[in-house]
Amino acid sequence: MLATDTRELRYNGNSAGRADLAMPDQRESEHSESADSDEVLKALGELDAVLKENAERERELFQRIAQVRLARENGQEWKSILAGEDEPSTVQLVSTILRRQSEASGYLRRSLVVAHRAEGQSIPSIAHLFGVTHQRVSNLLRRVAQGGSSPASE
Repeated sequence: MLATDTRELRYNGNSAGRADLAMPDQRESEHSESADSDEVLKALGELDAVLKENAERERELFQRIAQVRLARENGQEWKSILAGEDEPSTVQLVSTILRRQSEASGYLRRSLVVAHRAEGQSIPSIAHLFGVTHQRVSNLLRRVAQGGSSPASE
């Protein structure tokens, strides 16, 4: 449940018709969770944009692969096949697609780890959820904290 949902439930559930006054640390926690959630939403948006762009690049790559395969099957040398390609080359397309997806998915994973931790989930349980060691989660959280910025800048 989102922090905004919790505030709405608290308001609607109060018989006096006004919101309960939360303790200051509770409000800060809700604000922190909301900010972490917003970072995750931002990361999801970025991943969505990258996947759409990559889908276009992948269509181009499928065509290139067919051309390269045909040229090779017709006896051309790799040197001449790849040298005659337009920019970006087949190899550059593959590298770009993988790099952009890796960066965007890494941003999402970092944002989710930070959000889970802000919600009070233990480091071992986060590690289990992501299929990594607890040391990896601890190191990631430490690097994000030392940077004093969002998981996006990692």
